[in-house]
Amino acid sequence: MIIREKHFKAVLAIACLSLLFFSTNRSYAQASEWNTWASLELTKDFGDKFKAYLSPQIRFANKDGVDEYFLETGVKYDLFNFLEVSGNYRYLVNERKTKSTEYFHRIAFDLTGKYEINRLEFALRTRYTNYDELDNNEGFNDATLRYRLKSEYDIPNMKLTPAVGVEFFHQLENKEINKIRYILGAAYKINKKHKVELDYLLHTYPLKDGHTNILALEYKIDF
Repeated sequence: MIIREKHFKAVLAIACLSLLFFSTNRSYAQASEWNTWASLELTKDFGDKFKAYLSPQIRFANKDGVDEYFLETGVKYDLFNFLEVSGNYRYLVNERKTKSTEYFHRIAFDLTGKYEINRLEFALRTRYTNYDELDNNEGFNDATLRYRLKSEYDIPNMKLTPAVGVEFFHQLENKEINKIRYILGAAYKINKKHKVELDYLLHTYPLKDGHTNILALEYKIDF
């Protein structure tokens, strides 16, 4: 079997990114905590450039059961083939065992640039988020900038699309990176309207010890 040069380059790039994923944190195999996330995303296209979505999600902590759940809705618009803008709103509930349940609003705005080499796509997303806890009068006071680089490879004649990425969380008030998220996963296209994604996420915290492993499962339906 002959391997085309462009396919070889794409596979090599994925392998290098995967190596970077694991080498950046040598303690990933000694996880002290495992969490699971489950979500559903319903998307409606309005023409070729505009879409809206609704997404409920529930998150489980390994020791405490349900950790948080939320409902998110948002819109996305393609300014150009290579540039997308989006915004969303999230109503979030944090379950707490030792104190009262917390309720939050969250807003987010994204700017995402994309670049494709053959079947390998790179996406650089900058996201602004801010939270408002409903039980206090401080308003939105947790501004964060998030920088994510993610790569996906569309395997020829297959419905499976592997992905690898890294995301930095920049807390603006303290001017520091307080979390790094590493991403390794794949999406499986069932048909034109249905897709399922499974990701492994590794959260590390530069300012404190410990890290968190997360398995995230998402089912997507495009109307």
